[in-house]
Amino acid sequence: MASRRAVRLRAQLEGGRDRWRRWVILGQGVYYVLIGLWPLLHFSSFARFVALQVIPFQAHALAAVLVVVGASLIEAARRETPGPFPTLLGMGVAGAIAVVGLFWLPRMGVASGLWVDLVLEVACAAALVLLYPRPQPERGRRSRRH
Repeated sequence: MASRRAVRLRAQLEGGRDRWRRWVILGQGVYYVLIGLWPLLHFSSFARFVALQVIPFQAHALAAVLVVVGASLIEAARRETPGPFPTLLGMGVAGAIAVVGLFWLPRMGVASGLWVDLVLEVACAAALVLLYPRPQPERGRRSRRH
């Protein structure tokens, strides 16, 4: 009986983790679509916000990639339980943007609005690391603890 309760409790906890992971992935996807569309639709306000000299081609190329990644994350969040791939994609993109931000933002100063983005990227990456799907033990086999 106790093992059935433990299995049921573990399933409830994993269901909660899946729900939180879906919300984080959805939020990250919407954020990426919005910040990706911004320089494509109104480049001058985007350039003022980042407060540094931006090459339009590079900004537009990165923006287009972010729109595609964001749309992919939104689609993955629509599924009942997003698998490890969208979680890894979200972690990887957020981590990569955060590392670049940590390298460049101290050189740019406080004037750049990209500090807000850095905080959001670190939060997304950390949340997805914590919510990463844990492998389930195979049925019929006991998991060994060493």
